[in-house]
Amino acid sequence: MSVTPTSESKLPKVAPPATTQAPAAPPSKSGGGATVVIALLALAALGGYVVYRALQRNEAMHGEALQDPQVTAVKIEVVKRSSPENRLTLPGTALADQQTPLYARINGYLKSFAFDIGDSVKKGQLVAEIDSPEVDQQLRQAVATQGVAKAALVQAQANQELARVASERWAALVKERAVSQQEADEKRLTLAAREADVEASRAMIKAQEANVKRLEELQSFKQILAPFDGVITARNVEIGTLVSEGSGAAARELFRMVQLQNLRFHVPVPEGFVPSIHIGLEATLTFDAHPGKTFAGKVSRTSNAVDVASRTMLVEVRVPNPDGVLLPGMYAQVTFALRQASPALLMPSNALLVRPEGTLAAVVGKDKTVHYKKIQVGRDYGTRIEVISGLEENDQVMVNPTTMIHEGEKVEVSSP
Repeated sequence: MSVTPTSESKLPKVAPPATTQAPAAPPSKSGGGATVVIALLALAALGGYVVYRALQRNEAMHGEALQDPQVTAVKIEVVKRSSPENRLTLPGTALADQQTPLYARINGYLKSFAFDIGDSVKKGQLVAEIDSPEVDQQLRQAVATQGVAKAALVQAQANQELARVASERWAALVKERAVSQQEADEKRLTLAAREADVEASRAMIKAQEANVKRLEELQSFKQILAPFDGVITARNVEIGTLVSEGSGAAARELFRMVQLQNLRFHVPVPEGFVPSIHIGLEATLTFDAHPGKTFAGKVSRTSNAVDVASRTMLVEVRVPNPDGVLLPGMYAQVTFALRQASPALLMPSNALLVRPEGTLAAVVGKDKTVHYKKIQVGRDYGTRIEVISGLEENDQVMVNPTTMIHEGEKVEVSSP
């Protein structure tokens, strides 16, 4: 039988009055396990609370980020057209108008030299002298041989005269029948032989004269003369040095001379500027050795060919140098003033972006939104580069673009 609870069962229970407690009994093993369980539950509750608070903070920070997004600040420059007169500056190297090494044309020893490096010389002046005893001995021997040939000619002429007299005498005796015709013929043929001896002696004398002249000319090479007005830039021998005739890698270069009245500058011009270069085009040159000074020159010739490896055409600029202040080997900045019928669009070189899909430029619109445009570039002017297509005048391009900024992203614009 079930008992229906009365209203009294719903009343709160009142604790019994306190009574005198007996001493507590020592804790049992089952009480220690309950304490550990309670401690673990407390730690779990604490960990859950920490996770809950971290999630709350993360949601709050995310909400703040959505409310106030960070905008990237970028620098821009405006695409502009170049001026009708475009200035092209290229490096150039100075070369002497004339330069030549001086070699020995005779074997011997360096006897003396009259000029050293840095000395100015005039055309025809004696630069150095070579002592060549072997050539001197050969010349003396040739002169003596020539003398012997001349003596032989005198003897041959005397024999010819004797043979002529004998031949004429025997010819007269034949008419008188005093001698036989055989003997007269022998005298006549002897005269012909003596005449041949005379001609041979004369030919020998001419040969000896030619040999003497050759040795005399060779002996004149003992003196090394300046081929033109210039400056000695190198001396590679000392007095007493053994020198050999000839030129090239096997021979020793004795001196080197250059002419400084005019200098030539070789300038490699890129292929894109070749149509603008012509003979007579003026150029301005500056040198690190002469700061603040400019020198004028003109294009004197071109190679009329583009080098396949470098895609440049060699251009020669001639510069007057009457005072000799410019020296061969100097480095120069050569500036050409090029006229353009239609000025090109120019953008900063550091705004160029090369990606697998092509060459791009990051254009910042009026709404400060970034749009990447594919462009075609032309001539490179150093800090500026020509834009053939893809951009318009007054477009704003981002300087030093990065891959962190995406298409359509808003940016904050600042001056470069």
